[in-house]
Amino acid sequence: MVRNLKEDRDDRTRTHPKKPPCLHDLFREQARRTPDIPALADGSGETGLLYRELDRLTDGLASRLRRLGVGRDVPVGIYMERSTEYVVAMLAALKAGGAFLPLELAYPPAMLEKVVRDSAVDVVLTKSPYLKDLPGETSRAAGTLTLDEGWADGLSAATEDELAEAPDVSPDDLAFIAYSSGTTGEPKGIANPHRAATGSYAWRFGIDAPEPGDRVGCNVFFIWEALRPLIRGATTLVIPDDAVYDPEALVRFLGESRITETLFTPSLLETVLNHSEATLASDLPDLKKLWLNGEVVTKRLVGRAAKALPKTRLLTVYSISEAHEVAAGDLRKLSRNSEATHCPVGAPFDAGEVHVLDEELHPVPPGEPGELFVGGDWLAREYVNLPEKTAERFIPDPRRNSGRRLYRTGDRARLLGDGTLEVLGRCDFMVKVRGYSIELGAVEAAVEDLLPVRSSCVVAEGEEGTDKRLVAYLVPSGEGGMPEIDRKTGRSVPAREALKAALPHYALPSAYVELDALPLQEATGKVDRAKLPPPPPRAAPANREPERLPEGEGPEEEEAALSGIFESVLSLEPGDVGREDDFFEIGGHSLAAAELLTKIETAFGVRLPVSEVLASPTPAGLRERISAFRAGGSVRENAPDPRADAVLGRDISPASPGPPWGPPLREAREVFLTGATGFLGAFLLAGLLRGTSARVGCLVRRRAGEAPLAPVRENLRRYGLWRADFARRIVPVPGDLARPRLGLDRDAFEDLSERTDLVLHAGAGVNLVYPYSALRAVNVEGTREVLRLCCSGRPKPLHHVSTDGVFPPGSGVCREDADLEPLLSDLEDGYGQTKWAAEMLVREAARRGLPVSVYRPGNLSGSSESGASNPKDLLTNLLSASLKLGLAPEPDGGETWRFEATPVDSVARSILALADRPADSSPETFGLAAPEPGTAQEVFDDLEAAGYPLRRVPFEEWLEALASPEAPDSGLELERAVIGSGEALRLALATGNVSDDRNTRRALASPRPGGLRASPERTPLDRRLLALYARRLLGGGIETETEAKGE
Repeated sequence: MVRNLKEDRDDRTRTHPKKPPCLHDLFREQARRTPDIPALADGSGETGLLYRELDRLTDGLASRLRRLGVGRDVPVGIYMERSTEYVVAMLAALKAGGAFLPLELAYPPAMLEKVVRDSAVDVVLTKSPYLKDLPGETSRAAGTLTLDEGWADGLSAATEDELAEAPDVSPDDLAFIAYSSGTTGEPKGIANPHRAATGSYAWRFGIDAPEPGDRVGCNVFFIWEALRPLIRGATTLVIPDDAVYDPEALVRFLGESRITETLFTPSLLETVLNHSEATLASDLPDLKKLWLNGEVVTKRLVGRAAKALPKTRLLTVYSISEAHEVAAGDLRKLSRNSEATHCPVGAPFDAGEVHVLDEELHPVPPGEPGELFVGGDWLAREYVNLPEKTAERFIPDPRRNSGRRLYRTGDRARLLGDGTLEVLGRCDFMVKVRGYSIELGAVEAAVEDLLPVRSSCVVAEGEEGTDKRLVAYLVPSGEGGMPEIDRKTGRSVPAREALKAALPHYALPSAYVELDALPLQEATGKVDRAKLPPPPPRAAPANREPERLPEGEGPEEEEAALSGIFESVLSLEPGDVGREDDFFEIGGHSLAAAELLTKIETAFGVRLPVSEVLASPTPAGLRERISAFRAGGSVRENAPDPRADAVLGRDISPASPGPPWGPPLREAREVFLTGATGFLGAFLLAGLLRGTSARVGCLVRRRAGEAPLAPVRENLRRYGLWRADFARRIVPVPGDLARPRLGLDRDAFEDLSERTDLVLHAGAGVNLVYPYSALRAVNVEGTREVLRLCCSGRPKPLHHVSTDGVFPPGSGVCREDADLEPLLSDLEDGYGQTKWAAEMLVREAARRGLPVSVYRPGNLSGSSESGASNPKDLLTNLLSASLKLGLAPEPDGGETWRFEATPVDSVARSILALADRPADSSPETFGLAAPEPGTAQEVFDDLEAAGYPLRRVPFEEWLEALASPEAPDSGLELERAVIGSGEALRLALATGNVSDDRNTRRALASPRPGGLRASPERTPLDRRLLALYARRLLGGGIETETEAKGE
């Protein structure tokens, strides 16, 4: 409650020594300084009240309010239109010692009754036309006063004695209660003390203050804006409610009233610009200052406003009812910030009280988005009668033990390099569509940048858990070039094509609706999303079961059919996929490729091998493959050659050969890691952050509307490794392993090279069924670019994660120091071929003087501590499917299957310990696969002994059971997709290779003093570990979503 609004009002008898002024004190002082200048007017602004008249009138009304029982912390309801009487009512309530409580005319009856009851308001100031709308008892109560025309005639002036009897109000006492419906529709009263208003006003005056002679037009955020001019000697002119959302009437009022300053929401400014942009400067010749508040301001809007109002100062203020002014600044300067997506809101009022925090309430690095929290002396006291909501939103400051608080704003923001704050939108404006996190504000920014629109609003249509789609509402600029929209379906191919330049496929709106104007909320002037018209109904989904195409169809028909299959597999809208759209770039992945193949076979009668499909993953390319297969051939004339790719250009050489090894890992100040969003990479990153003091640069592919750190954080959480303190030492490097210079521009690449001390290259595309061509860019060309980075400037030691897959099946003992050259001819899988080529490049760089070590892990099983596993791993899916089916496969014809797997955390510890060897160590190759793997039969025996019965069946029968629609309903979709035909699994089990690890054992047995350590022995895949995996696979699933414990 608001200091026990009803029960305890009369019990408070505190007295105050000389104190800071309250709001009404500031007005009274200003009235004494400027008694004879205009204070308040409405209508045309020709008549109104002087400061001395307003001071005397509010004293008289305050005296009457005190006689009705108004005192400290007692609310006075105000239920009327914006008017001079409204301002009088606010000041009188404050002078009486109480607080004013706005009751919006726009409230529906139920909400009005709820607010009146919740606030326990007994005294209401209103006008006769509105009495009928007040709740019954309130409208007839003695404390309800009507301020109709002539109301002040019978008001006696307050005597000196009456003024002396005014309660001694302190800055901590209540000044006003502002009710907000929030996102739930339930009203909550925000109880604000005097110090919040006076402090934030004073700070804002330091940026730009009104002064005598200024005429400030007020309506938007009226209760906040109307008092501000009155404590600095300016004139408050009330903009009528019926004018504020009629752009023609609004501009006319501002011009005729000679308004010099006003405040709009960005949506309201857009509406005004849409109506009279060309003539606005001449229509408003007196307008010196325009403030924007209430919504994110786009740079495009600032550009339009600056052009339309070249002599008007454009200012922004970011404020919150619960925390008041937070940041402000000059929009023309702020809009030039190239780091920001939206226009920043300015510098915070106090850098020590404005924080951008992650979910664990730890600061995020500069430039990274998080939730905005605000502290300081300007916070509201509480939510009226909502102690749980108060505790939820006003939290103890985690940095202090002094009872200080922080307000959780719910706004998504980031602090930029120049110290300004960028507000990105509401945290709840992050939506998920088909599993992708999308920031609606980022989509709106792209729409307004790339389409000829004045304004836009993007919403996610559909319930949570359903297949949602994005709908874009567009207000055309009127300058022509508006993309055509199908009114029946809402589709717009030209709009989608234009937006592809800035947005990934999953962030492209599926439907477009053209409007004359966006609907605005009457009370706030913000876009009213609830009043947006419904979009056209969804188009019929793409045909899930394609029909057989007759041979002889033309190329266009066949490509159209393939595009439809893409759309079906990826749950896209009809027409989304063009002939050159890459399956993987528009959302496809290895798990969806099997369904793609099946549907192609149904439609074309051709069973393409995965290698052929994935080599040309576009409708146009696949049509050529199908034609070639029908003719009995293949299309491989331009297939890349691993041996040719393994040649390292002379431009990639260390400028001067470095020491043979380089500094130990723990002496590096900054490590560059690739593969941080992968399985092994997650454990390497966590080990680096726990075992060293280095900052770790992580190469990540940026996703639209998402912080660069987010994929790394999500990946660590997936495996239970994330700790909040990690964020301070992770440096996301937005780029792409498959692109030249790792996807960085030249300056960023050189900067990365200059600051990096050591490189750990663990990034790779891992897939045992993809062809060489599909993995070449990431695995071969990516390694080439990593070598370029290591050789740029001073040489940086490279720790290269390869694989035992560089040895073909049947190699026997895989020696660490083996010559790889002759092995290529026997390598048949694309993954092994690309890793062979990559390791050949690395070895050539080592011969040229680059400090290099190579690590060859084998198959990586789940964590030995948590059991969290790689959801795409073949052997993990073999275990999972067998446990769910209660069946275990047996090899045919007495063949022996080896189950080679090493826990991922054990391999990560070994790599980091080997990278931390003494500086005088020689570069070597280290085998990290299990040297003596057990058989698959032994693994299944151990699982049975651990209490998981498994009936043995032939491999083909096991595959049929896995594929059967009658299989147990245990969520086998992932296992079916990963295992597919079973060919890759059979190959992995039947390899027969054994890894040599003599270099590894010798090095790990002799760690440097104080260095990182790991056991020379591989963690065995024993019954205890298999039981842990079984519990995880049958309980929490293949991966986990827990948080790491501790800090």
